Amino acid sequence: MLTVLTQYTSKWKFSDVRFKQRAVIEFLTGEKIPPIEIHRRMRAVYGDQCVDVSTVRRWVRRFKHGELGQADLSDKTREVEGL
Repeated sequence: MLTVLTQYTSKWKFSDVRFKQRAVIEFLTGEKIPPIEIHRRMRAVYGDQCVDVSTVRRWVRRFKHGELGQADLSDKTREVEGL
């Protein structure tokens, strides 16, 4: 039981960091900051936990086209919390 709880907790922490990073990407995309600059700034803050630059580019593209927003993420977060 403890192993499962530990795995769940560390998975949640990773998801929480990704959620925050998506919020940063969404905000900076709205400010018209290029993906490479967004990644550079995030790398300075998140270090090794920072998403890859290709992920930043993909999310920027999706935010610009209106395909992904924080509302989409909160639904997924609620699903994880319900586990």
